[in-house]
Amino acid sequence: MPWPSCDTLASDPRGRVSFFAATLPGLGILLRDEVAAQDALEPEGEVGFDGRSDLVFFRVRRGARFPLDGLRLAEDVFVAISEARAGPPDRVAASLVGRAGLERALSVRGAYVGHLSPAMTFRVIARVVDESPFKRTELRGAVERAIGAGRPRWRVADPADLEVWAVEYRRARFVAGLRLSDRRLRQRGEGRARERHGALRPVTAAAMVRLAGTGPGRLLDPCCGSGTIVQEALAAGWGAQGSDVDQEAVSVARANVADAVIRRADALDLPHPDGAFDAVVTNLPFGRQFRPAEQGRRSPAGRGVAGGNTAARTSAALSSAAWVRGVLREAARVTRPGGRVVVLVPSVPDHVAGLTLSGSYPLRLLGVRARIWVFGRA
Repeated sequence: MPWPSCDTLASDPRGRVSFFAATLPGLGILLRDEVAAQDALEPEGEVGFDGRSDLVFFRVRRGARFPLDGLRLAEDVFVAISEARAGPPDRVAASLVGRAGLERALSVRGAYVGHLSPAMTFRVIARVVDESPFKRTELRGAVERAIGAGRPRWRVADPADLEVWAVEYRRARFVAGLRLSDRRLRQRGEGRARERHGALRPVTAAAMVRLAGTGPGRLLDPCCGSGTIVQEALAAGWGAQGSDVDQEAVSVARANVADAVIRRADALDLPHPDGAFDAVVTNLPFGRQFRPAEQGRRSPAGRGVAGGNTAARTSAALSSAAWVRGVLREAARVTRPGGRVVVLVPSVPDHVAGLTLSGSYPLRLLGVRARIWVFGRA
């Protein structure tokens, strides 16, 4: 289902309407770059962080149209209601959801979803970076009371017609926003045809593809898992294909990305000639997803080596490091000179022949620290 576009901002001569988008921690700087690269959008301020998500603020340029799904690195998009500085929770809430700001945000949301009823349900999501002045539950209650005082026919419910976020995005700085998106933005519609444990979130895959450069070109994911990177690469204009040593992963990826070539192959011994691709982009298995396999081969797995004795864990860590080096060496072989290799993994070897590290971006995925590493092919 296509997303509607907002064309109401052209009629706002003072340019008062602001938006913000939420993404995974660590991806905010990349999302801000994506915003800046779009002709219709203008980034504002620095990247914020509410304790769980990075927040990127922006405006839609006067007269432009803004499709919600135009930001591939955003998991949620909001129209800003208002901002507030530190103070007692009731005073912060009164500033965040004042009548003028809420009316403006509702008019923008109405352009997306149509008529809004005078009697609606709403829920409040509150996040604070520092709970020493007050807890997030206190802020949530204060915002609910402030909205209820101005909108006596509205009532709190979950699920609800409207969702208001009130978050501390920087110490002692708060913003409230009315959510425009729903789960279809973060799931790319109705989600994957088949799920698999440990599947990469679409925004992470989109960030990795973006770091590989702009298509068109040939892109390979040699540890494709559920096929998320391949799917995002196709959406970005690449000619993408994937492979995986795990036959179950191959079957799942084929179901999720029916238009792509997905084959079974070992990332240490790829069936491609030298320089066959413009980019290799992949999420390498690590932690519980890595397991030394039989006969000296290393392969991804659904479960790993957590627990057990110290010697076993040390052996697995050494095996993982050797496997990562081998995969990077093979990725370099099949990438043309001047191309890029982008991998997601906690750490990489100091040196791999043919690759030059050009940058890295820290992430935290399911409580595990990792990085997106970007290499140039020499």
